[in-house]
Amino acid sequence: MTLVHPRSLERWQEWRSHRRVPGIHRARPAAPEETSGYVLHTREGEGDARTLLGIDTVEGAVHGGLPAVLPYLQGTAHVLTPAALTLEALAGPEWTHRRLSAPDEGLDALGLTSVLTLGWEHEVGRSLHAWVREAEVPGAVVQHDVLTPFAPPLPPETTLLAWSTQDGRYHRAGREDVEVRVVGSQRLWQARHDAAGSKEPTEERPVFLGQLDEVALPRRLTLGAADSACRSTTALYRPGPGETGRLARAAHSFLRRRGIELQDPALPLAEQARPVIAVFSADLLEAAVRGMPAWVHAPRGAPGWLAEHWERYDLRRLGGEPTPAPAVGADEPARLIAQILEGGS
Repeated sequence: MTLVHPRSLERWQEWRSHRRVPGIHRARPAAPEETSGYVLHTREGEGDARTLLGIDTVEGAVHGGLPAVLPYLQGTAHVLTPAALTLEALAGPEWTHRRLSAPDEGLDALGLTSVLTLGWEHEVGRSLHAWVREAEVPGAVVQHDVLTPFAPPLPPETTLLAWSTQDGRYHRAGREDVEVRVVGSQRLWQARHDAAGSKEPTEERPVFLGQLDEVALPRRLTLGAADSACRSTTALYRPGPGETGRLARAAHSFLRRRGIELQDPALPLAEQARPVIAVFSADLLEAAVRGMPAWVHAPRGAPGWLAEHWERYDLRRLGGEPTPAPAVGADEPARLIAQILEGGS
């Protein structure tokens, strides 16, 4: 199954708004005045290259490797973020910071030679991709998560920096206006290097990653998967980040009544030497790279695209051999991304 909405961002947004789970997602509070607007962070460099990274979310930036790209950029680096977003990589004395009222304010004066974003489903990315088309500046999107049929479409006339050839082909969805460059996953590359020379699991008890807030799947399926996997393996249930509303709390109470113990989601997953189970997640690939057993699980009635997704990422079903560690290239993806942005090979 290919992308449900391979071209239209508006149709994708409409689908997503209709698929939100009532009582799971909290409404985002209004931003106070001091954290409204945007900030352009600038670090001067050498040469003619002037690159702009557009960042809408911290998690997306880290998983996409954008902070890791910055040390490899030789020219001037600009980073555009919402004012409320903070990244440690932008806090050094070499950076200057300028408040903006709009994400595209003053871009024409920067002399930009390339722009990289996490996509155009949020405001910073959407504004930047509209600007690059008008200004005829090369624009790119970096993959920062595993892909499902419900991934947002890519912006027009862009370059996708993909984890793999398969992911590039899948996300491109047959479009002739999208170029694909395979750079690998910075997240998985870093996980492999962090886990070099390590260790067998020290905890036998698995953790099941909750996905009640996942809009691509019905809640009855994600809750049913958690219930059956946790009861058959004595796994802990780790609530997902959006599981804070009334229905989520009711689901957690249901799991507790079934004898399932919940884990504090504040405990970093990467620091736990225990097996991992989920319906689907990039966390499974990271666990496998770190040497932790990882499996997928879904009850009967799961949609057909899920089995295709498992096959594309070589994710193994609970009850069999664990997921093999994905292949990770020798070259750091962040370095390859920087070369592409600054006109290298």
